[in-house]
Amino acid sequence: MKDVSAKWTRADSGQHYVQGRFSSARARGRDPRLVARLLREHGVRPARGGLLDMPCGTGRLGPVLAATGEPVTSVDVALPMLAALTAPPALVGEPRRVLASAERLPFADCSFDVVVCCRLLHHLHAPDDLRAIIRELVRVSSRLVIASFWDAGSLPAWRTRAGLKPSEGHLGRRARPRAEIARLFREAGAPPAGFAHSFRFLSQQAFVAARREDATR
Repeated sequence: MKDVSAKWTRADSGQHYVQGRFSSARARGRDPRLVARLLREHGVRPARGGLLDMPCGTGRLGPVLAATGEPVTSVDVALPMLAALTAPPALVGEPRRVLASAERLPFADCSFDVVVCCRLLHHLHAPDDLRAIIRELVRVSSRLVIASFWDAGSLPAWRTRAGLKPSEGHLGRRARPRAEIARLFREAGAPPAGFAHSFRFLSQQAFVAARREDATR
């Protein structure tokens, strides 16, 4: 995980994400639209701990999460990301900011109604790291985890395996089969309740909504 975290802890990483990483409105809006869709489908329980945004980055999901009307806790391993985080217009006051790693979140079990994890899992290479992070996300949620991953069944992932698209190397992002993601969430006690894609098979980015088996409505 140290090699992964180093990608975002550079002093200029926050400004890079704000100014260049998602430069077009289409790119900036894709993940928030999918998260908003899953929140509508699965709901948010008022006064049940609010939402956790981990990793929050520079706050791209902030407006969507704040629109639920519930408190949002923004967590990231990189101080430059948290420094660049701004409160969305829909949020009253600043979001709660916490510097922490997804490997060991500083929260009690079942602290949040919904845990959102966007653009982290595809950076994990070791199966044990992936399993541990998923278990930690489920641990701090009392009901629902929404997490993105790269779908190995997509056309871009197939092109990479076929050698038609350059690999990102040993530290690059990695696609995973939906069946593997589903199995790891089931093992953590939160079977998938649904998946969401921008363009199924054409886009690598996908989201899973996993509901804890012991959750009460």
